[in-house]
Formats: sequence, C-alpha cells, structure tokens
Amino acid sequence: MRDADRQRLAALMDDYLAELVGHREHPVGSTSSRDYTYFDAYFTETCRHAFFLRDEAGIHGFALIRSPESTGTVWHVAEFYVAPASRRSGRGRAAAAAIWRRFPGDWELQIHLSNLAAMTFWRGCTAACADGPVEEIAIESDDGRRIQLDFHVAPQA
Repeated sequence: MRDADRQRLAALMDDYLAELVGHREHPVGSTSSRDYTYFDAYFTETCRHAFFLRDEAGIHGFALIRSPESTGTVWHVAEFYVAPASRRSGRGRAAAAAIWRRFPGDWELQIHLSNLAAMTFWRGCTAACADGPVEEIAIESDDGRRIQLDFHVAPQA
C-alpha cells in the first residue's frame, strides 16, 4: 500500500474507532489509528491483509483480515468498516463476499452485542455466503459482550 493509501486507511480507521467506542460496554481499546496496536502490522506482515472497500464511485470503507497463519486456525475479520454514506447500498455485503471468495475456508468474526445494525449486517452476509450453518457464540471480551460468528466458506467451483 502506498503512503497516501496508508493515510487514507488511517483516516477511515479513526472514523470507525470513533463510532465503535459507542458500542463498547467498558472503556478499553484503541480510539484512533495511532494507538491501534496492529495498524503497522497490516503493512509488514504477510498474514495480515488490508483492503479498501472500493468501486467505480470511490472508497467506501476498509477491511482488515487475519489469515490462519496469524490466528492459528481460521481466517478472521479483524475490522470491517463501511462509511455511513455507503451503508445500505450493498457495497459492504459485496465486499465481504468478495473477500470470503478470495480466501475460502473457516472464518470467524465478532460483533459487539449492542451494535444491532452490525448484527443484522453480518448475519445477512454470513447466511448468504456460508457453506453450512453459522454458529453464534456469546463471548466476554475486555470491552464487553460480543457475539462471535463461526462459519465456513467453500471454494468456488
């Protein structure tokens, strides 16, 4: 990623983290790209992938993905953000599906329990793309309660 892209990603991450703070039950965790522990790792480690959610109309958000080499077992949606002006346009859903088609296998992602819009979004995305059932697991994280979605995406035939 070029330096200009890195700056654009940092700005989007700042917007995302400012929004995410409102869904945390406990005031812990990053509040800006500068204090996001793994931000630089997405530019240096081959097991981490940063993507812009982009189409002909522009950049609409980003996704940070960790590979099984990073997590030990599964692909992980570490962070995913669709800018407010691009929500409910299908762009986020299309981006998630494209990422999962590119990296088929076992996946997990977590959603803050209080983020009802994200719950609806991710349940819809996983139901459309998963090969088999999507398991929902209640977990307690440092910043509060979350739901973890575990699912499998089959390779394209």
